[in-house]
Amino acid sequence: MANCGWLWSIIWLIILIVIGWPIGILCGILYAILCAFPPCCAGCNDLVNFIHRGLDLPRTCATNLVAQRSGC
Repeated sequence: MANCGWLWSIIWLIILIVIGWPIGILCGILYAILCAFPPCCAGCNDLVNFIHRGLDLPRTCATNLVAQRSGC
């Protein structure tokens, strides 16, 4: 079977540019605004944790790009 790692790197690069960075930037802005609320409002903690996962999306895409991991 042929090594398709380079193809997965290209796919991860496209995902990073088209999806990862825009979501990461949006989540970064929302996280900066909302991170002060969980100490006051316990219900906001789950929302802030979810936004933090979106903030981590570009790093996940870049890690998969470098490691040439398949999306499957």
